Amino acid sequence: MNTLDVIILAGGEGRRMEGRDKGLVVFQSQPMVAHTVELVRPIAARIVISCNRHLPEYADLADQVVEDALEGFQGPLAGIHAGLKVCQSDQVLILPCDTPLLELPLIKRLLVSAKESPQGITVLSEGDKLHPLHAVIPLSLAGDLESWLAGGQRAVQRWMRIHPMQMLDAGDASEQLSNLNTLQALEALESAKS
Repeated sequence: MNTLDVIILAGGEGRRMEGRDKGLVVFQSQPMVAHTVELVRPIAARIVISCNRHLPEYADLADQVVEDALEGFQGPLAGIHAGLKVCQSDQVLILPCDTPLLELPLIKRLLVSAKESPQGITVLSEGDKLHPLHAVIPLSLAGDLESWLAGGQRAVQRWMRIHPMQMLDAGDASEQLSNLNTLQALEALESAKS
């Protein structure tokens, strides 16, 4: 039986997507977030989508949706915080909604690595470049994150680096971490994959 909770982050303003809700932008005939949901469904006990608009649409795809407790699109840490508040598994997989090329073997490698350091944060990387929204975070850090946000801090990597942290290099799977942040990037990839 799966015991892993997964938080998918879809709460951004979509400024580089001309204000569109990035998770609901269509890629290969379905909303971008649906690719991530389908990816993790076989390994997840519960999928939580952290979003700040279009909650009914996201609710159709998730086991639960949450909104930031902080108003005004305060960034990914606020979304992670909202998700952690409803999670129950000791470790929680965090993923963004905008990397639809991600594949399960890389996620499974991340989870295996995280099990080796259950009190720390495990993050995917390409060499020294972190991908901090592809991470496993211990649920025990939820209170610490709440304090960090209450102090006005918003930087994801800065928060992660004050805790034990290990990086897992994606190696030759780095293409899977390509963020589709703009409509141009999405259209180019759509063309390349068709």
